[in-house]
Amino acid sequence: MSKAIFAFALIFLSSTAVTNKPSPKTLYDQHRWFELRDVLKNQEAPVLYKGAIASAFNDPQSAEKYLNEAVRLNPATKEAADARDMLIDLYGRLGRYHEALREIDEALKIKPGRADLTNARLLFAAWSRHPDQSIARNRPSHFQGQADRDGIVPPTSIHGKIAHWALDTGANFSMISEKEAALFGIAVDETSASVKDGAGGTAKIRTAVVDELTVGDSILRNVAFLVLPDSQEPMSDLKAGERGVIGIQVPIALRSLAWKADGAFESGFGSAGPASVDANLCFDGLNPVTRIEFQGRQLDFILDSGESAGSQFWTRFADDFPALLKERGSKRTRKVTETGGSNERQITELPEIRFRVGGFEATLRPANVFSKPVGDDFHYGHLGLDVLSQPREVRIDFATMVIQMVP
Repeated sequence: MSKAIFAFALIFLSSTAVTNKPSPKTLYDQHRWFELRDVLKNQEAPVLYKGAIASAFNDPQSAEKYLNEAVRLNPATKEAADARDMLIDLYGRLGRYHEALREIDEALKIKPGRADLTNARLLFAAWSRHPDQSIARNRPSHFQGQADRDGIVPPTSIHGKIAHWALDTGANFSMISEKEAALFGIAVDETSASVKDGAGGTAKIRTAVVDELTVGDSILRNVAFLVLPDSQEPMSDLKAGERGVIGIQVPIALRSLAWKADGAFESGFGSAGPASVDANLCFDGLNPVTRIEFQGRQLDFILDSGESAGSQFWTRFADDFPALLKERGSKRTRKVTETGGSNERQITELPEIRFRVGGFEATLRPANVFSKPVGDDFHYGHLGLDVLSQPREVRIDFATMVIQMVP
């Protein structure tokens, strides 16, 4: 090969390698926040992307600044609509009901027919009759609860009355049954809306706000709850005093939470932020997302501490690892129970998968790969209690956005 041809070949290969790298827009559109963060470290970016990364890595002040700027620059564009959606999610995670409602109303002025926003407005309008969520006391503390394959249950109380409600990081909002609300003297609003679960089901719900919720030594004010009928799964399978779920807003407010296999809990540890360069946790909307290392690749999974039925792998995993499923998978059906009820869903069962998450070598036997409508298009699946119960200790710091799983 001549030097000229060789040089051309090098240029061609270099060009091909560059074009194979996803653009920032592709990463943004696919919600690949870890990769977008890394790309934007070394280049200037649109304020919308800056706001998306700030929100994903739990920097509310920067997220508000950039996302509001994106709205001001182009108020009636898709970029402005995206920015408003991210602000709604940000305020929803932080329990800032009034600001979420304001953004929903502004978004509906542009697109009055959006069913998701119309439904969300019912919820936030009801919660906005109360003050925003706040934390009255949050100090480093240790306390005893339950942490095993059946659930992560920190000690929780309402005005001193003990509740045994599981922590569910996969729940966009805390939930309670109607009879449980009555048992704890919680007033239920008459507002009716619907929620959609990750398995394709829907459920009718009402709303409530708990004016004082204590977790360990920390006291939260005005925590939003969705209220389900006691006949609705999963509430129908639980006993009185257990028919509640602690959603993602509570651990975010605590800033950090850890639990050990013996049921020892710790909260309020860690730094005041911001997210570290080693952050292995982010938010996609209201969902906490972490990464697993599998076959030399980094895959994004929703962190779901409330999923006692087991971790799930979704269609994105099937699409990226077709040979694995073909060689080792077996077709099955499996019953999936979520807020919207129970349904039989198609799965491909793999006898075993090993991967690394939060510094821990985890094993699933078996691993279930679900077909649609289970899951979404952005993540590879969710990690449930069958993974979170394997390490000796799990430590989550929402200030630095780091999760550690200690062997």
